[in-house]
Amino acid sequence: MSLEGNVSISLLLANQSVQHAAVKSQRPLLAQALLAGVNAQQAPQKVGMVFNLCAKSQASASVFAIEQASGTASAKEACAVRAQLVRMELIREHLWRICLDWPKLRGAQADNALMKQVLLLDKEWEACLDADKQAFILGGDVKPPLKAKASSIAMKLGTLLKEHIFYMPPKAFYACKGAEEYLLWAQYTQMNVPQLIQSLVVNGWQASGQIDTAALPDFQVSWLQEILSSDNAESFMKQPNIEGETFESTPYARQASHPLIAELEQKHGVGLLVRFTAVLLELAKTYLDLEKALMQSESKCDVVGSAPENTGFAAVEAARGRLLHRVVLDDENKVETYQIVAPTEWNFHPDGVLKRALETLQGDAESIEQQAKLLIHAMDPCVAFKLEVSHA
Repeated sequence: MSLEGNVSISLLLANQSVQHAAVKSQRPLLAQALLAGVNAQQAPQKVGMVFNLCAKSQASASVFAIEQASGTASAKEACAVRAQLVRMELIREHLWRICLDWPKLRGAQADNALMKQVLLLDKEWEACLDADKQAFILGGDVKPPLKAKASSIAMKLGTLLKEHIFYMPPKAFYACKGAEEYLLWAQYTQMNVPQLIQSLVVNGWQASGQIDTAALPDFQVSWLQEILSSDNAESFMKQPNIEGETFESTPYARQASHPLIAELEQKHGVGLLVRFTAVLLELAKTYLDLEKALMQSESKCDVVGSAPENTGFAAVEAARGRLLHRVVLDDENKVETYQIVAPTEWNFHPDGVLKRALETLQGDAESIEQQAKLLIHAMDPCVAFKLEVSHA
């Protein structure tokens, strides 16, 4: 098994419907084995190197948790740079799926050239904001980035989003409040992203996978401390729940209050149309947040409440959902306990949102398999997945 692991999904079909869905996340719990005994100062960099999927989110959660556990003050400028690096990472990760995977879902070619542009902007952004590689150092002394340079990169990104993704400025797209206006955009804009949305309408799949679902609530430190210091900690990290109930941590969960999502949900439920739209709204919103942060100072800190002595918690809203780190340091300032709860474990829980959504699908075998792939990509497992379809 790779460091990242994988997700296996199987469907049992009968009578033109899914009789049973099985979802199994096979992601190894490596944090404790790799980080126990590591000096606190070195741990965030090691986390970012080892967990290289969403590495900025991982490193950010790590450094915030360790700063809390060690009593190290988080420098204001470092907090601001960490937030901006995580925002760009979220944009990059969404665009990775939009450019490379979304076209294939409707039989088109991946847009490798556009993704290459995105990766170059991501590299420029990091070099501009964190040239000295201090952002993820405990108490790191980060030099303020050159605003003119950062603004220039952000402007190029905004132009890319306008010309290749939204076909209007991100601000205008995010301001869209009406389902009719949105669906007309999808129908008449002959480009990659709106054509995927239009394909859902043409196939009648707007409501596919529709279920009642609950967003992951804010974490409470006392509860986290109790569960992650208990004998059930490993079981929780593999299959997290709150009092036996599963939750989702997805772009939909974060964008559910947007007026467009509310109207689409009223008409079609929380199905494919709502989920793919939520990804696009989150992409636009994150770009607007990135742009806004260039204009005003911020000191965004992702620690979770106050923690017991030598213990730190941090939660970062990464591309696929909320990422939680808990660290306990020993008296020599070395890692004694390191635990990570990834969003994949919430969203791809054996009894979670994906399983329940898959079990609502109907149609012939080919149609169900296509709808299933769309659902999986809309929730994005972040790692490789394998889908198997069998017949009763």
